[in-house]
Amino acid sequence: MGGAICLLIHFKDPKGFNGAILVAPMCKISDNVKPKWPVPEILTFVAKFMPTLAIVPTADLLDKSIKVEKKKIIGGMNPMRYRGKPRLGTVLELLRVTDYLNAKLSQVSLPFIVLHGSADVVTDPEVSRALYEEAKSEDKSLKIYDGMMHSLMYGETDENIEIIRRDIVSWLNQRCS
Repeated sequence: MGGAICLLIHFKDPKGFNGAILVAPMCKISDNVKPKWPVPEILTFVAKFMPTLAIVPTADLLDKSIKVEKKKIIGGMNPMRYRGKPRLGTVLELLRVTDYLNAKLSQVSLPFIVLHGSADVVTDPEVSRALYEEAKSEDKSLKIYDGMMHSLMYGETDENIEIIRRDIVSWLNQRCS
């Protein structure tokens, strides 16, 4: 959600940052992931009365985020990692915020680079393409890394992480004096 939060702050203060590095940002929840009608309507109704009910059907994102098996083990040991099903209220907020962001992609004006793995099933790379295409920023870059997953800065091979770090440092160096 870091990319989404960054964009929300940008909309509140468009001149507050000189640029943004967005790594697999969640600007919209893909239609491929959203449940089909009438499930969202039923869950929305139930959430009004029981927002903390943890019944949203979803798979554990650890396996979908991290490619390297050893790193999955380490990620699984993180005591701060949420292991339960998402709560209804949380899911509704994610939908609300990402719908809001998706409707405002054309208003993104700060310089940015978006980095996304083509094999990411947590956040859809097509959403990053839409951000790149719709943003009014004159200084924008998009890097889609073939075969990489969601956790680009941790869950990939060390070689892939180094490629991403080089791209970030290069982008920064081109903009910093």
